[in-house]
Amino acid sequence: MPETVVHFQIRMPPVLHEQLASWAKEDKASLNALIVGLLEKAIEHHEKLAHARD
Repeated sequence: MPETVVHFQIRMPPVLHEQLASWAKEDKASLNALIVGLLEKAIEHHEKLAHARD
């Protein structure tokens, strides 16, 4: 884990929270780890698309 951690609150519909929590439990991961991983993958995807347009 990085030395500096940023805390960020997010509002989401309860159904989405339940789905993400269930997914994290299936993966034996924390909800935080799951969401951070999803955000990292989304950024990688976005960067690939941006480079493809260049």
